[in-house]
Amino acid sequence: MLKRKKIWLILLYVFSVFLAVPSLKADAAPAKKKAAKAYKEFLAKDKIPWDANWEVPAKECKFSLIYIDKDNIPELVLYNNSVPHMGGYCRIFTYKNGKVTRVGTADMDGGKFYYYKKKGVFISCYVTGGVFDNYRKVTKGKIVHKLQKGKTLFDNKTRYYNSNRKEISKSAFNRQLKKLVGSKKKTSARFYPNTPAIRKKRCR
Repeated sequence: MLKRKKIWLILLYVFSVFLAVPSLKADAAPAKKKAAKAYKEFLAKDKIPWDANWEVPAKECKFSLIYIDKDNIPELVLYNNSVPHMGGYCRIFTYKNGKVTRVGTADMDGGKFYYYKKKGVFISCYVTGGVFDNYRKVTKGKIVHKLQKGKTLFDNKTRYYNSNRKEISKSAFNRQLKKLVGSKKKTSARFYPNTPAIRKKRCR
């Protein structure tokens, strides 16, 4: 009797899981549409909040909708090279609690933004006395520094650093990067001019 009851409980659990899966997919679709609509309205404003007390003209920004973290809601990445170099040419936004929220900064020197899709990791490139690729991760709505690879103009030698900016070997760097992204290859985001026609096409 107990064995039969146990079997029925297992079957009931499995059945409930199958019922929940379509519900989760259905919830994800409206959330994605709400995010796209919010991004479209956000980009249509005259000014974009680049930092807490700093706004930039929205028309000067190019945008890309990409999946950095593991959920099904895309992040909004903006590129603006008309701002001062030290301020960072890139900002990452997300849709959270019904509104567009700034996650943080990426340097994006060279005009390229590389990321590992749905792994939360992106590369922030900064050029000063050399070229430095900073591997950062979006964790709980914040950007956390993880690794760095850089080559200075002084000796043209590539060096590798961990999250504490302590120099490590190339093999150690590759091992730590693999822990972050697995076998996923980096992807280059494509940016579009912030015009009404392109917003309508891309933010949907």
